[in-house]
Amino acid sequence: MTFPLSPGATISRSDLHQLIGGRPHGRISPSKTTPNICLFTSPGAHDSQHDGWTGDHYHFQGEGQGDREQVIKNGNRALADHAQNEGRTLRLFSTVPGPSVRYLGAYRLDSDVPYVRTSLPVIGVPDQPHRTGYVFRLAPEDGTPPPSGVFTVDPLSHHTIVQERDLDVPFRPRPGDERGRERTFMEDVAEQLLRSYSSHLRSMGHDVRRHTVTPALELIPLPVDLVDHSTNEIVACAGSVARTYVRAAFGELLDMRRFFSPTPRRVMLLPSRPRPDLADLCGRNGITVVWPSPGGFERAEPDALVRD
Repeated sequence: MTFPLSPGATISRSDLHQLIGGRPHGRISPSKTTPNICLFTSPGAHDSQHDGWTGDHYHFQGEGQGDREQVIKNGNRALADHAQNEGRTLRLFSTVPGPSVRYLGAYRLDSDVPYVRTSLPVIGVPDQPHRTGYVFRLAPEDGTPPPSGVFTVDPLSHHTIVQERDLDVPFRPRPGDERGRERTFMEDVAEQLLRSYSSHLRSMGHDVRRHTVTPALELIPLPVDLVDHSTNEIVACAGSVARTYVRAAFGELLDMRRFFSPTPRRVMLLPSRPRPDLADLCGRNGITVVWPSPGGFERAEPDALVRD
């Protein structure tokens, strides 16, 4: 059977399934009657937040309920195994206003890196720790033109990328969070604290910058709150001295430090001095703690934080 649509054509989803089969709902619709798997991307929707054209591939987020880990089964399994499963072709569609969808062309999974795991927010609970999701890397078949009118996203890199960012551009909400959500109160506190501390350092002539780090084969750029290149210090900020926030900043320092050379010293920026147990945690792991004080900032080095 010759596929009845050319790239750019629109058709109602119900008519599409009458023509080639497949289920009328969901992002991934394998047909039992024709060798096709239809994929539906919805620009701007939470289940399509990683979807977009990279210039060589179309990144397509896997399917699954918004409060659970995604797994390779059902529609995701059909997509992952499409070439082995009777050589079915991936047919990519974009939703448009109304009941119609627009055909973007025929695709196949990239043979080298067919998909990657990434982080997804829990839908409706943006402050909850992220869950695991999958992003499939679709390569256009011969004759399929580059899609138009779709989101563009950064390509997958096989090398770690460290980029400098504008000091005045907020990092919160962090990359990878739900599009369009507002910052939380604690995120606002941390953002203002970072701005105040960076201004304080620059007033003393320090070379202070913000960066993002995208590890190899990862999709989401990870923010580095501040790097003081004059003192070779990496800074992670928390909007509260509660244990949850201190541990998150602690993990950020452990994670991000390895991407800079020479290896920077670690600094945690907090809205006030942490209680003794958390100060001890920082001190025993070589982390300096900084917090606001009248007229500036107070600083405690690791040795001064360790309890006897």
